[in-house]
Amino acid sequence: MILINALIILLSTLIIIYLCRLIYNKFSRFFYYFGLRVREGLENADDASAPSGSTYTDPGLNNNPLYLSTLNAANISYLKDQVDQLTGLTQTVSSLQTKVDSNTKGIAALGNQFTQTAQQVTGRDPNSTAPLPTVTGI
Repeated sequence: MILINALIILLSTLIIIYLCRLIYNKFSRFFYYFGLRVREGLENADDASAPSGSTYTDPGLNNNPLYLSTLNAANISYLKDQVDQLTGLTQTVSSLQTKVDSNTKGIAALGNQFTQTAQQVTGRDPNSTAPLPTVTGI
C-alpha cells in the first residue's frame, strides 16, 4: 500500500512539472509577441540592457612574440601529427604490397598446377594446336 501511494505521488509530481513547463512555454511565447523576452542567464547584443563593451576588440597579439611562438608550436605539433599519419600510411602500403606480391605468386602457382593437372587428365598439352583425336571403335 505504501508503494502504491509513493508511485501515485511520484506520477502526480511528474504530471504537475510537465504542466508547469507547458504553461511556461505558452506564456513565454505570448510575452514574446509583445516584445518581452524571458531568457534565463542570457544577454543579447541587440538588447538595450547589454553592456557597451560587448563587441569584439582585437587584443593585438599578432605582434607579441610569445603568442606567435606558441601559435607556431601548436602548428608544428599539428603538422607532426599529420606527418606521423602519413608515415603510418606508408608502412601500411608497403605491407599491403608484400601481401599483393605473395598473392600474385600464389595465383601463378595455382594456374601452373591447374595446367599440369589438365595435361595429366587429358594426356596432351593444353597449349597444343594439334587437332583433337577422334573417337574410334564404337
